[in-house]
Amino acid sequence: MKKFLRPPTERMVKKLRQCFEKEKCFAEEMKSSLPGLYKRGLVETKMEMVNDKKLLCIYVTESGKKFLEKMEMNSQN
Repeated sequence: MKKFLRPPTERMVKKLRQCFEKEKCFAEEMKSSLPGLYKRGLVETKMEMVNDKKLLCIYVTESGKKFLEKMEMNSQN
């Protein structure tokens, strides 16, 4: 995660968790959270064919997975 950006908002974290649970999300599902998560390096995008349509798919990066793990450990303490 880039250090000069503020931490993700609660809404961003919720969307990041949802995407991580699904393994793949679509841009429409992420709405306003996508730019912030992308800028922080927590998600990456890739164009894929889904039902004969080219869609922007969102994946949680390794940094995003580590961020979620860290948040989970902090909430357990």
